[in-house]
Amino acid sequence: MLIDSQYLIFTAIILIASIIVLKLKILDFIGTISSIFMGNLIYIVTGIGGFILVVEFFVIGFICTRFRFKQKRRKGIAQEKGGIRSWQNVVANGFAFSLFGTIYYLTNNELFLVGFITAIAIATGDTLATEIGLLSSKKPRLITNFNEVETGKSGGITVLGSLASILGIMIIIISSSINGFSFNMNIIILSIFGAIFGTFIDSIIGATIQAQYFCDKCNKFTELSIHHEQQNKLIKGYSFIDNNIVNLLSTLSGSIISILLIIVFY
Repeated sequence: MLIDSQYLIFTAIILIASIIVLKLKILDFIGTISSIFMGNLIYIVTGIGGFILVVEFFVIGFICTRFRFKQKRRKGIAQEKGGIRSWQNVVANGFAFSLFGTIYYLTNNELFLVGFITAIAIATGDTLATEIGLLSSKKPRLITNFNEVETGKSGGITVLGSLASILGIMIIIISSSINGFSFNMNIIILSIFGAIFGTFIDSIIGATIQAQYFCDKCNKFTELSIHHEQQNKLIKGYSFIDNNIVNLLSTLSGSIISILLIIVFY
């Protein structure tokens, strides 16, 4: 009966939070509905501690997306739709940690709990790398050859964005211990390395096989197939590998790397 009462309280909280999310325009309507289902799943399979980690990711992502948003907009590098995320963004970022959380629930194997936490850390680190990196005074360099590229180009990295990414990763992984997931320092360090590898994989995929287009109207490279209500020309990569697919692949692979690092070195 106590568990039922706790779940009813959680459901009320998540519904109130969803209204706030809509009001603040963090997610669109379908994205909000998707996040409610995902939030319930995370609560069921990892408890309140896992749910709090996911909330941390959303809050950090929202703050960083809106940070100096007008400046990003003036440069033409701000998120589309005022930074409002869709259900595709929710699923792309949340698939890996939902998967590993569910496997942990079914197996009670803590390696998958590490995968769950690492996936959230990668999603957070990637968001910070992008949103804070866009504000760098120096042009990004392509991760594959370190040549200078235009701000916002897929696969481009900056020192500022990389440091912000590592900070975001550390916040999630270290705070997981505060939220009730007790790991020793070796596992924490290996998880941080795995998450950092995951963000590197994100940039490598972005620089090599992610779809990249050129918008004739604004004379800029873009990840969007349609910009200014017109179809853009694919100049590199594969059309089916968009930013959401890149996020999904990087969170999955980085989490698997964390698990393998722990198996090999711990």
